[in-house]
Amino acid sequence: MSASRNEFDREEKIGLLKSLIEDEDAFSDHQTIYQGYLSDPDPEVRGLAVEGLWDYPDPALIDTLLAIASQDPDQQVRNRAIMTLGRYVYEGEMADYDFNWGPLEELVREDELPQASYRRVVTFLLDIAGNASAPLDAQRYAIESLAFSSEPEIVDLIEQAYHSPHLKMKVSALFAMGRSGMTRWQSYVLDELNSPDPQLQYEAVRAAGELFLDEAVPTLLHLARSAADQDLRHEAIWALGHSSSLEAWQLLEDIANDASEDEETRMIAEDALDEYYMFQEMSEADDELFEDDEIFDEGEEDPGNGRYPG
Repeated sequence: MSASRNEFDREEKIGLLKSLIEDEDAFSDHQTIYQGYLSDPDPEVRGLAVEGLWDYPDPALIDTLLAIASQDPDQQVRNRAIMTLGRYVYEGEMADYDFNWGPLEELVREDELPQASYRRVVTFLLDIAGNASAPLDAQRYAIESLAFSSEPEIVDLIEQAYHSPHLKMKVSALFAMGRSGMTRWQSYVLDELNSPDPQLQYEAVRAAGELFLDEAVPTLLHLARSAADQDLRHEAIWALGHSSSLEAWQLLEDIANDASEDEETRMIAEDALDEYYMFQEMSEADDELFEDDEIFDEGEEDPGNGRYPG
């Protein structure tokens, strides 16, 4: 099988990798295929292979990803590796290193990312994020990847990025705010919901959903009903699924059952309804959605690989 893949032309390789990345079968394992294309001569093929590895946070791949992020001849491939390293930040943040599990310690920690591996990735990304001579995209994607961590230094980086004179950096700051799950960013996100800049507004809508901001519901309802930009409207529909508003539920029901809506819009509304019902059930069961200053989405298997540079 490997030999036949090597005979694919560029477009066939790209088509294969894109189809595997979009594959939602939880029982499929494409890690070996992705690794096989990491040294492909074409940068788009390498970049897609790196992106696909998001779903396989194998500690054994850290050295490879660090090397790609720092040494690949193509900046876009390096950027994708920086983004994929964010998965290791997520895994490390989820690991409860300080908790003593007693006799179950070895069993519970068997699949956790080792703390030493987590620290290596965080240190590498911090070096990029704080390097003023690094390409702007590399810096901002490093901040996005670090956003899974609640460390004070990373919180400060997001704050600085938001006040950056560079629009792209500010966009990434909003993305990072949503990814962080920290309600401390609420005022910034709410302020940008009506931003005249479409990029900032889009990321604010996304962040409002990820932060479960009921204060954003009136604006989200308006955008979900009448936003001229279809992508923005879809993002607002999805974000309403992370609210406790009955008006949001009613609108999602209406959109999902409106035959005049296109299929994609109806499906997004249906997915948002699934999210809405799940979180209402969790709330009724008295499950904690808030711990300290963070929100954890227990129902989402994929923590969100964000966007990759195109």
